[in-house]
Amino acid sequence: MIRFILAISLCFLCFGNVFPQAEGTTDSIAEIKYDRNEDLKPATFNKSEIEAYKSLEEFDYLDLVENDSWWTRFKRFINLKYEQFTAWLFGDYTPGGFLQFIIMIFPYVILAIVLGFVFWLITRLDPGSSLLSTPVEPEVFLSEEEEIIQSKDINRLIEEAIANKQYRLAVRYYYLLNLKRLDENGIISYQFQKTNQDYSAEIQKETIKHQFRKITRLYDFIWYGDFKVSETDFRLAERGFIQMNSILENSSNE
Repeated sequence: MIRFILAISLCFLCFGNVFPQAEGTTDSIAEIKYDRNEDLKPATFNKSEIEAYKSLEEFDYLDLVENDSWWTRFKRFINLKYEQFTAWLFGDYTPGGFLQFIIMIFPYVILAIVLGFVFWLITRLDPGSSLLSTPVEPEVFLSEEEEIIQSKDINRLIEEAIANKQYRLAVRYYYLLNLKRLDENGIISYQFQKTNQDYSAEIQKETIKHQFRKITRLYDFIWYGDFKVSETDFRLAERGFIQMNSILENSSNE
C-alpha cells in the first residue's frame, strides 16, 4: 500500500515538470514619473485671510504659561498635604456617598473655624477702641521712702516706732523727716535716685551742711548696721536730728 502511494506521488511530480504553468498575460507596464522643474509658480497667500484665521480661537495653538503666585503655590501645598492626610487615613479604601461629601467640605469647615476664631479674637481685644480712646495717664509707683516723705505723718510714725521700741525704724523716720524739711525749705531737691552725697553737695549753707553730714553718719551707722539699737543709743542719735530741726527752723526765720 505504501509503495502504491509513493508511485502516484512520483507520477504527479514528473507530469508537473513536463507541463509548466502558463505565464502571466498582463501587458501593462507601470509608468515612472519624475518631479518636473519647469512651469513652476510660487504659491500665493491672502494676508487678510491669514489674519482672520489668527483671530479664531480654534487656530490659536499657543499655550500661555502663567507664573504661579505665592497664593497658588500655597493652595497647591495645602491640597497636597490634605491628599496625603486622606491617603494615610483611608489607605486603599475609596470613600463614597456621604463620607466623600464630608471629606470634600472638611477643609472649608476648618477654614471657617479659623476665620471665626480670628474674628472673635479681634473683637475680644478690640484694638480699634484702644487706639481711639483717650490715653490713660500712667500710674506713678512710689517707693516706700517717697511715699513716707510725700504722704505720711512722719512725726506720728516716729512716736509709734518709739512706743514699740523700734529704735532703728525711729532713726529712719527722723532722717526722712529732715530730708522732707530740707526739700520744703528749698535747700535740696528731693529725688529718690539721689544719694546722701548728692544732697550734701546741694546744701550751700555751711552750718546746715555740717549738721546734715553728722546725722547722715548716724543714720548710715544705725540703719544699715546689723546690730540691735538700745534706747540709750537712740536717745544719743535723736539729739542730732532734733538739733538739725532747730537749725532749719532758725534758717527759715532769718
